[in-house]
Amino acid sequence: MAKDHIVRSYDQELDLLQAKLLEMGQFAEEQLRKALEALVSRDNRLAVNVISSDSKVNKLQSEVDRLTVRMLAMRQPMALDLRHIISALRIGVELERVADYAANIGKSVIDLNHVSLEEPVEQIIRMAELTQKMLNEVMHAYRKVNVSQAIAVWKQDEEVNKIYANLLSQLRLYMKEDADNINSYTSLIFVSRSCERIGDHIKNIAECVYYIEKGQEYAALVAADEC
Repeated sequence: MAKDHIVRSYDQELDLLQAKLLEMGQFAEEQLRKALEALVSRDNRLAVNVISSDSKVNKLQSEVDRLTVRMLAMRQPMALDLRHIISALRIGVELERVADYAANIGKSVIDLNHVSLEEPVEQIIRMAELTQKMLNEVMHAYRKVNVSQAIAVWKQDEEVNKIYANLLSQLRLYMKEDADNINSYTSLIFVSRSCERIGDHIKNIAECVYYIEKGQEYAALVAADEC
């Protein structure tokens, strides 16, 4: 973040806020990576680790919340500073949800370890790998306030949605033709839905990066251009 405040402690608080969010992003990405690894390797122990580690990101979000509320009350920020702080509050929520969905994937992995449906699982892995890449890139965009990179991440969510839509149609067909494995198909739908929602939350973070720099919503701008 830019350093141009007379009160040095204000800059330190802004730096701390950004550092907390970057730590959250790194942890959420690690959770997603471990959930994906558990799914690929069918590792129940790793899946349990993802589930049990979820409380760490909740603690970090609480710290972000307290810091942002304090800064809003004590510093009375304006313009760019205000957008940074408001966006930090929103990004904290989005990252907490990403980590929650990673934990949900971990819970489903335990139920899916006996499933031999390679093609649906491979598509889910594609979604998870793409969202992991998106998360890494969007946090880099946040650190640098890189609007062009944030927009690129925002657009990548469309690919996640396409994979999800195709997979959902495929799994519904399987459920009609193979009722004996309907519970497994339901679990696969749940995992794919978690990946799709992770993409949505990352897209929201990209939206926040755009708002920090431009002071407006990128989605609203795109919608206006399409009208």
